[in-house]
Amino acid sequence: MHDRVREQLKLHVYSLMSTAEFKNGTLNLPDMLAEPRFNQLQSGLFSAVVSAGKEVWRSPSYMGKGKFSQLHSAPGVWTFDEFTEDNERFYRMMFTVIWEHRKKELPFTFVVWETGEPYEAQIRGFETTLWSWLGGLIVSSVVITFLLLYWGFRPFSALAAEVKAIENSERDAIDGRYPAEVVPVVINLNRLLGHERTLRERYKNSLGDLAHSLKTPLAVMRGLDLADLEKSAPLMQQQISRMDEIVSYQLKRALSTAPALASQGVPLQELVQKLIAVLQKVYADKAPQFETNLAEGIRIPCDEGDAFELLGNLLDNACKHGSSPIRISASNDERLFRITIEDSGSGIAPEDRQAILLRGVRRDEQAPGQGIGLAVVADIVSAYGGELEIDQSTQGGACFRIRLPR
Repeated sequence: MHDRVREQLKLHVYSLMSTAEFKNGTLNLPDMLAEPRFNQLQSGLFSAVVSAGKEVWRSPSYMGKGKFSQLHSAPGVWTFDEFTEDNERFYRMMFTVIWEHRKKELPFTFVVWETGEPYEAQIRGFETTLWSWLGGLIVSSVVITFLLLYWGFRPFSALAAEVKAIENSERDAIDGRYPAEVVPVVINLNRLLGHERTLRERYKNSLGDLAHSLKTPLAVMRGLDLADLEKSAPLMQQQISRMDEIVSYQLKRALSTAPALASQGVPLQELVQKLIAVLQKVYADKAPQFETNLAEGIRIPCDEGDAFELLGNLLDNACKHGSSPIRISASNDERLFRITIEDSGSGIAPEDRQAILLRGVRRDEQAPGQGIGLAVVADIVSAYGGELEIDQSTQGGACFRIRLPR
C-alpha cells in the first residue's frame, strides 16, 4: 500500500510544480488547481509550499495550521513519511527545488499530504471481498465434497443391498452394474459365493456318494452267516477294508475342494522338512535321498491341510515309484508360486500323464494304493485355480510342476 501512496503523492507534487511560476522572487500558483480535491475544503488531500520554514502557499482544501517549520527535505530528494493528527493517519510527500534570484538560491519545498482513510477503506473492502470469496469457496468445497462422497458411496450402498438380498436367499449372485473401482470387489465376492455353493454341492454329493458306495459292502455283510464266524471272517474283513477305503476316499474328495481363500500361506521349508522326516521313516528300506532348493521364507499359498495333502501325495508317489535323489525346488513372484518335484525313476509315459490324474487309475497295479493320491493333488490344484503339469525330469524320471496364483 505504501508504494501506491508514494507514487500517487509524487504525481500530485509533479502537478503542483508544473503549475508554479516564479517571478520577481515570488512563487505563484493558480487559484484553481487541476486536481479537484485540492480545491475542496477538507477533502482529505492537501498541499502547501514552504520556503525557509515559512508557508508561502497552501491549497484551498487546507484550513488548519501547519507545522511547516519542522519540515525538512534536501534539494532534489523525495521525502516520504506518515504522521498522525487528531487520531487520523496521514501520508506526506515532500520535494525541494531551488530558484535563483539576484544570485541568491531560494529553496521551495512542495508538500502534499493525504489522509489514509481512502486506502484503508480499499484494504478493508479488499479484505471483505477476499473473505467473502474464501467463505464461499469453503462452503462450496464442503458441499461438493459431501456430494462426491454421496455419489461415491452410492455403489457401496447398492452392493450392501445386494449382499443383504443374498443373505435372505432372494438372489444367488451380485449382478448389478458398478464403477470400475468396485468391479474387482464384486468379482471376488461372486467368486467367494460361487466357491461356497460349490463346497455345499460337493459336500452333499460326497455324502450321497458315500452312502451309495457303502450299500454294497453292507449288503454283503448283512448276508453273511454269523454262525460260522471262521468262514465269514475273511469276507467280513475284506468288506470292512473296503468300507475304510471308501470313507477315506470320500473324506479326501470333500477336503480337497475346500481351500482357505484368506490363508496367508504355509512356510514351505518347514513343511517340506516335516514331510521328508516322515517319508524317510516310512520308506526306510529304500533310504530315499532329497535335494531341496527353496528360497528362505517362501510360502505356499494354500491352507496347511491342503499343503500337506498336495506335497505329501507327490513326495509319497516319488518315493513309492521313483528313485533317489528326489529334487524339490520352488520360487515365486508377485503373481505365481511355482514348485517342481523330480525323481530318478522310470518316468511316466506321455500317454499316461492325463489318465493317472483320474480317480481310481493307477500306473502300477501291483503297488499298494487306490489311485487316489494324484487325483487329490489335481483336485487341490484346480480348487486353488492353479495348474499341474507332468513332464520328464532331467534325471529321466517323473517331473511334477505346480503353479498356484498368489
